[in-house]
Amino acid sequence: MAIGKNKRVSKGGKRGSKKKTVEPMARKEWFDVVAPRNFKVRQFAKTLCNKTIGIRTVADNMKGRVYEGNLADLDASNTKDQPFKKIKLQVGEVVGRNLLTTFHSMSMTADRIRSLFRKWCTMIESVVDATTKDGYSVRLFVMAFTARQKNQLSKNCYAAGKLEKWVRLRITRMIRKRIGSVTLNRAVSLLSHDILATALQERCNPIIPLRDLKIYKVKVVRSPKLDSQKLIESHQKIPDSNEDKPRIVETAVVVAPAGGGAAATE
Repeated sequence: MAIGKNKRVSKGGKRGSKKKTVEPMARKEWFDVVAPRNFKVRQFAKTLCNKTIGIRTVADNMKGRVYEGNLADLDASNTKDQPFKKIKLQVGEVVGRNLLTTFHSMSMTADRIRSLFRKWCTMIESVVDATTKDGYSVRLFVMAFTARQKNQLSKNCYAAGKLEKWVRLRITRMIRKRIGSVTLNRAVSLLSHDILATALQERCNPIIPLRDLKIYKVKVVRSPKLDSQKLIESHQKIPDSNEDKPRIVETAVVVAPAGGGAAATE
């Protein structure tokens, strides 16, 4: 170091010494995640986002986020397969403190899928691409297992290759016909409540006896350009959010100790 220079005493002082610490939560806002109207529980989650700063708005930060929920919680019911289905919803529009979502994907849990496997049978799988009435392209993954007939002596129930192809062909045609005649919200209702899966099993049973026909995964492959006005209209009545209202802070209560002595505050 050159003689006469002092690192500690400079023109501006030590850099970074006067930086203020900002509480991270002070720059954030709470929002309610609103599910489409075909679910019973509309506000199923809460989330955080940074406040609008300059050109970075809240809507730009929130659009495109994907949230996952359990079907049993969204429908407020507990049937056979609803607790084992996961629903993913994607944010499409921000209205006040509500995040309006659209369907993103649905999947069945791994433990439920593994519980369906048995020995001495054939698993038939099919992947079907279909387009809904409102222009959404969805991909469905279907699985089914062969079942033993009544009064059958053999312990196995393997399926011939031509019968497997026949079952796949009927599944593909029926799915494309049913999905192509309804909107995305109606298609989600058919898939989440196993209405379509039950109809498929009834139509395929005359070909070969089947058990546990499940649509274990559905995802949106391609969606049309998002129209904010149509999305708001599809949600119909949007529930009110309490996140923009001031919080009520409870005051501390003085509680006398049980054994006597000085009072303690909670």
